[in-house]
Amino acid sequence: MSDGEEPGALKERILRFVDERDWVTFAALHRHFAGDARAQTELALPGNRIVWSGLPQPIADAVLELLDEGQMAALPGNKGAYRRDGRVLNLPVERHIPPEGHAEPHWFPVLLRSARAVTAENEAG
Repeated sequence: MSDGEEPGALKERILRFVDERDWVTFAALHRHFAGDARAQTELALPGNRIVWSGLPQPIADAVLELLDEGQMAALPGNKGAYRRDGRVLNLPVERHIPPEGHAEPHWFPVLLRSARAVTAENEAG
């Protein structure tokens, strides 16, 4: 990430990265775009489900926009993919979703895919 980069340009770079690599962990995305930089951010779902933490805000915002716009999808992943990419969250991994949510934060690892890749796979049958 470069200082002063336009948000649209960052979104394009993230989407290209995800599209070229497919099944991308937040660990790989974090390393590629922010290196070892850590920020006080958290991508979370209701029920105390943490997707990722520490991404610099502009990157987190760009990813959320791409997901909201339907240009990317976040699909359930596993801790092994994150281990392979060298970073895991220090939280228990979610095994099931209690109806009332988790009392303590749990990590919900996801993998990122471009909408183009998901559509192509669905059309291929």
